[in-house]
This record gives sequence, structure tokens and C-alpha cells, in this order.
Amino acid sequence: MGRRQDTVAVLAGQYAARFRETLRPLRMIGREAEFPLVYPDGRAGDVFRLWEPLLARGGFETRYDDPQTRTVIVALTGADGTIEVEVGRATVELVLGPYEDLWQLAEGTHRLLRQVAEVAHEVGMRVLGFGIQPRTRPSAALMTPKRRYRYLAQAAGEAWWHFTTTASDQVHVDITRAEIADAVNTLNLLSAPLIALTANSSVYAGRPGHYLSGREGLLGALGADRAGMTPRAFVSVEEFVAYICHYPCYVLRRGGGFREYNRPFTEYLRRHGPDIDAYLWHEHYTWNSARPRAHTSTMEIRPACQQPHDASLVVAALGLGWVEALGELRGFLADAVTDPWAALRQYRRAAIVQGLRATEPVKGFVEEVLRIAERGLRQRGRSEESFLEPLWRRLDQRTTPGDLARGIMRSKGMAALIDAASYQL
Repeated sequence: MGRRQDTVAVLAGQYAARFRETLRPLRMIGREAEFPLVYPDGRAGDVFRLWEPLLARGGFETRYDDPQTRTVIVALTGADGTIEVEVGRATVELVLGPYEDLWQLAEGTHRLLRQVAEVAHEVGMRVLGFGIQPRTRPSAALMTPKRRYRYLAQAAGEAWWHFTTTASDQVHVDITRAEIADAVNTLNLLSAPLIALTANSSVYAGRPGHYLSGREGLLGALGADRAGMTPRAFVSVEEFVAYICHYPCYVLRRGGGFREYNRPFTEYLRRHGPDIDAYLWHEHYTWNSARPRAHTSTMEIRPACQQPHDASLVVAALGLGWVEALGELRGFLADAVTDPWAALRQYRRAAIVQGLRATEPVKGFVEEVLRIAERGLRQRGRSEESFLEPLWRRLDQRTTPGDLARGIMRSKGMAALIDAASYQL
């Protein structure tokens, strides 16, 4: 046991060393924004049909899944960011930033997303501000043919297919080495109100679903705690790294290839010692609601569905405001909620189904964490708090985008939902 603890301690030290010691003058923000691509009748589209018209516009560099054979294009990088195909070939992802503030992020998002929406229209498809494929079911046929995905699908089983239809809005916010454990704990707890405010994947497999956040509800099939909120707080980076190591490592990367492993990463450590590159590969295929990203020194906030196009920056605003106010949030959670981990795990489960109509842990909980985010943004001095306005309206009406989407589907059908959720040129 002592030797394993020493190995984890060394690994945790290597991991923490990848994070910056001090912030830049202003905490920066980036975004991995995923969007379902569909045909007008709601069937899944195909990101690969976008590459040729985008390349014809110029200004993009091509990235291949296999640089040697150059057979499968998986991303195009341009001045405003990278356009990628996600696990599902009908999900287009925009990788944006880092930017100094939300205004810059909004401008970069608009420029890149407009290009994608224009070429999608040219080939008869639509880009949705929605969190899941509304009609096409998850399946092997929908999976992007990246080499690694075949191995991951074999290791993870049928649960892997849920990634082929979901679309999240993942936010990356600068953190320092000293903030890692606090950010992991606080932002995993706050995944519950984040889901309540942003649930937007309520129509899937061609009908109104049980979950308002179908994305989070269905990803629970990946197993206890591997996707979603962590089960407890961590007192140190070492304790957090040890927790991640107990998960099975699905696939090992070896040279230019991959092989299925599917054993706890602790077994790998016993045989090979503290291998930071292998750990980072393994950690990438764990999906907790808040996870540190060593290669960017950021906290990635994961559980939000993609938002309607007219409220595109609300997730980024909420995440940035919360990271700026970590100390205030920690104090509020400790004072306001008895046993916050149990209470917020229960609230999270309810929010996935009911959104803002779920019973809060204490009265006014969502309002207060939204106010804290507002104060966190205000102290930055860039007037970014205005990006939270759609969330205040949702809270006032106790209505999420998922409620509206489900209502449209029930009253007017799939074509009306696609029209309402599509990017309008």
C-alpha cells in the first residue's frame, strides 16, 4: 500500500506541475461548443459533408485522424478556432479561445459558427442550438471512424453509443495549481444548478423524453460516477488523482496504435510506475462534471447542454463567474446546505428530469448561486454580467429551453422543433 501511495504522490506532483502557478492579468476563458447537425426532417446529418465547402473558402488547415494515410479529416483549424467532428459524425464541435473576456468569446463564436451554418445550409443541413440529436438514435453507424473510438466502444460497451448523439457546451476557465482541488469540489457540486438552468435535450429518439437533460440522464449508463458529479470532496490533488486512478482504463495508447486494457489504472501504475502521459490519456476518458485539464491549466465545466442560439454564452458566463467567486461559493455551500454532497446529488438527479421545477436543497439556492456568479463577473470590470440575463428570465419563469423544446414537439411536431432550434442565417 505504501509503495502505491508513493507512486500516486509522484504522479499527482507531475500532474499539478502542469498547471500555472499564477494567473495572467485576467482569467481567460475558452469553449468546446458541440452542435447537432441535422436534415430538415430531424434525421442526423454528416459533418464530413462540411469539409469540402469549408476548405473551398480558404483559411483552414486540415487535421487527419491518421497523418500518414490522410484518409479521414477530423478537424479544420482557422483564424477563429477549430471545427471538429465529435464522437458522433452528426455532431460538429467548435473549439474556441482562450479569450480575455466573454465579449471576445462571443465574437469568435459568432464568426466561426456562422461559417459552419452557411456551409451546412448549402448542403441541405441545419445546425441546432440543442443538446442532443432529436430524432436519430445513438448507434455504431453514427460513430465517427476515428481509430481510437473503435477500441473505446469495445471497452465501454453499449453506453458508449450515447456519445454519438449528445451535444454539450463545455467551458474552460483558467485556474492555478493551488485552485485545483477547490475548483473540482465546488464546480462538481454546482453541476446540479447548472443542469437545472441549462437543460436542453428533452426530445430524443424521435419523441419527447423522460429527461429535460437527456444528455446527462442517458450518460449515466457509463456507470456510477464515471460521468457526472463526483461522489465526494477531495482534500488534495493527490486524493483526486488517486480517485481517477481507480477507474478502469479503457484503452492504452502505444506508439501510433491502441489496445484495449479495461482494468483499473492502478494496475497500470503498479507495473509501470508514475507515467503522466498515460494518466492524462486515461483521465481524458473520465467525464466528471468538473475536471481539471493539465494541457491548458483550466477547469473544464462539462454538464451543460448546448444552448439555444440566442443565448449562446450563458454557460460560459456562469462558469466564469463561479470560478472567479470560488471562495464565496465555498462559504455559501458550507453555511447553507447540510451535507452538501448528499443534498446536491439528490438535487442533480431531480434537475435532470425536472429542470428548474426540481425542489432546491434550500429555498432560493439557485437564485443565490446565480447572484454569486454575477458578482464574480462584475469584479472583472468588463460588464460581462449582462450575459447572464437569459438565466434570470428562466429562473423567474421556472422554465428551461428543454421545457420549451418538449412543448413545441408535443404541440407542433419535429419540423417545428427543427425550425425553432436551427441557426438562422
